[in-house]
Amino acid sequence: MNFIGRGLNRVLRGISLLWQVCACGLANLVRRLSKGSWADYVLFELSGTLLERTPQRPRFLSLLTPGKPALTVEALHDALRNIAGDPDVRGVLILVKGAQLSLAQAQTLSDLFDRFRGWSSELNPRAAGKEVVVYLESCGNAEYAVAAAADRVYISPLTDWTVLGLRAEPVFLADTLRRIGVKAEVVKVAPWKTALDNLARSEMSDAHREQLERLLGGLFEEMVAAISKGREMDEEQVRAAIDRAPLNASETVELGLADGTVYEDQLTATLAPTGKDEARILPYEQAQGNLFRRPRLRHRKRIGVISLSGMITSGKSRRFPSGLPIVGKNTAGSTTVQQLVRAALKDERLAGVLLHIDSRGGSALASDLMWRELTLLNRKIPVVAYMGDVAASGGYYVALPAQKIVCQPATLTGSIGVVMAKLITSEAEGKIGAKRFPVQRGENADIYASDSPWSREQREKVEALMDYTYQNFKRLVADARALEPESLESLCGGRVWTGSQALERGLVDETGDFATAVDLLCDIAELPTDGTVPVVQVKADEKRPRPPVSEGSLDLLAAGEGFAELTEALLGVLQGDVSSLLGRERVWMLADGLPKSR
Repeated sequence: MNFIGRGLNRVLRGISLLWQVCACGLANLVRRLSKGSWADYVLFELSGTLLERTPQRPRFLSLLTPGKPALTVEALHDALRNIAGDPDVRGVLILVKGAQLSLAQAQTLSDLFDRFRGWSSELNPRAAGKEVVVYLESCGNAEYAVAAAADRVYISPLTDWTVLGLRAEPVFLADTLRRIGVKAEVVKVAPWKTALDNLARSEMSDAHREQLERLLGGLFEEMVAAISKGREMDEEQVRAAIDRAPLNASETVELGLADGTVYEDQLTATLAPTGKDEARILPYEQAQGNLFRRPRLRHRKRIGVISLSGMITSGKSRRFPSGLPIVGKNTAGSTTVQQLVRAALKDERLAGVLLHIDSRGGSALASDLMWRELTLLNRKIPVVAYMGDVAASGGYYVALPAQKIVCQPATLTGSIGVVMAKLITSEAEGKIGAKRFPVQRGENADIYASDSPWSREQREKVEALMDYTYQNFKRLVADARALEPESLESLCGGRVWTGSQALERGLVDETGDFATAVDLLCDIAELPTDGTVPVVQVKADEKRPRPPVSEGSLDLLAAGEGFAELTEALLGVLQGDVSSLLGRERVWMLADGLPKSR
C-alpha cells in the first residue's frame, strides 16, 4: 500500500508541475499583452492590530462579514515573495495608518523587508533591486522602527516625529482595595515575581524597579540600534533626536530621519520612474493578477503550526470579542492544545511542528499539561518554538520541549517563577451588610476561602506547594536548556528578560522572525528552506476528541507514506471555558505595567 501511495504521489506531482509550467506560461503571455496595467509599486496598508498568522475563519462567517481581511505578517510575507519574482515591479509602498505595533513586530517587519530584497536579487539578478517605501501618517516608536528599515521614508507635512522613548508605569491598588475592605494575600517565590504586586502593594519594590530599569534599557537600545542601522546614523545622533522629540515634519527631514514631506496623493509623482510623470501604484489585490508567475512545486511534507495565544488556562481555549479585564481577548486552554498536539501526532504529512507562543502565562497546571503533550510530540517529529511579543512564565514553560527556541530581540520572556494569591473580602462584605456563616469539615477546607487570611500553618502549606512547583519549573529549564542548576537562580526568580538578554543567558537559541523559525525547523527535519514546504495550521475536530497517546506507542505512529498525503485535513474551531486565576490555581504570569514600545 505504501509503495502504491508513493508511486501515485510521484505521478500526481509530475502532473502538477507540468500544469504549473503551462499555466504560468499562459499567464505570463497574457501579462505581456497588458503591459500598461503593470504596477510600478504595489501598495499595502498597515492599520490597527497586526497579527502574525492569518486567522482561519469558517466559510459561512466570511460570507456574513464580507470585505478585505486585515493584513497579517503571514499574508504580507507571501505577497512580498510573489512580488519579488516580478522583474518589472520597482518596489512596494507601505502606508502606515494608526497601526498598533510593538517593537518586536517592528523587528519582524524589518526582517521581512530584508528577505524581500534578498528574494528580489536572487530571482532577478540582472534587474535593479526592488525598494521598500514607507509613508507615515503618525510616527511613534514602533511605527518609526518599521519605517527606518525601509529604503525611503515619507511623512505628511503635519506629521510629528514622536519617537519619545519608553515609559513603564505600573499602578498599585493595595490602598484602593483597602478602602473598600478588600486585602490581597500573595505568596511568591522571589521579589522579581511581580505579577500580583499591583494588588498586594501600595508602591513599587526595589526589585520591581531594578527589573523595569533593565528591561527599559534593553528595549531602548534595541530601538536606537534599529533606527541607527536603517537610517545610517550614529547611535548618539539617534539618542539626541529622541531627547529632542517631539519634532515637527521639517525638523524630521532636516535631521535625516525622513526623506521628504508629501501628502498621500503626491506619492505617485514622488515615486515616478525616470521618463514618467507618475508611478503606477496599485493595491496588491489589483496588482496580483498581473505579476510575473514562476512554477513552484510544493513539497509533499508540511510544517504544522500550533498557535498558543493569550492567558493559559485549564479547559478549552476561548476568544472574547472585546476582551476582559486580566483575561484579555484570548485564552489558550490546555484541552484545546492537547487535542491539537494529538492531531499533529496522527498527521503523517507533518515533518515538524512550529509552536507559536504569544502569552504572558497563566495556570501552572495547564502549562504542565501542555508541556507533557508537546514533549511526546517532539519524540516523533521535531518541535521548534517561536515567541511573539511575549512568551513568559507559563508561556516560556510550554516552549521547553522544543528542540530550538526563536524570538525577536525585543520579545519579553523568562519570568521563571510562581505566584499565588487570594482576596480577603470579609470587611467589604461587612460594609454592605453581607454575613457569612461557614460550616466545614476538614482542617483546611477554608484555605482558598475569601473570608479570612491564611493561618500560619496554611501559609506554610501554600508556600510548600509553591516551592514544589517552582523547583519543578527550574528542573525542567535546567534539563531543556542544558544549564547548571547552580546558575539557574540568577536567571529565574521571576526575572523578565528581553530576547537579546535571554539569548545571552542561554534561555533561547536564536533571534529572528517567524520565517527564521520555519527555516530552522526545516533544517532539523532535513527539508528545503526555499519556501516550497507548505506551512499550515494544525487543526482538530472538537466533535471527535482524540484519546491520549501512550509513550510506548509513539514508534507505531511513525507510519510510512501513503494515501493520507494526498488529502487535506478538515477544519475545526476550538473554544471553551476559562479557569479561575486566583484562588486554587498556582499561576505563572507576567506582571502588567511592563515597558510598551508602541
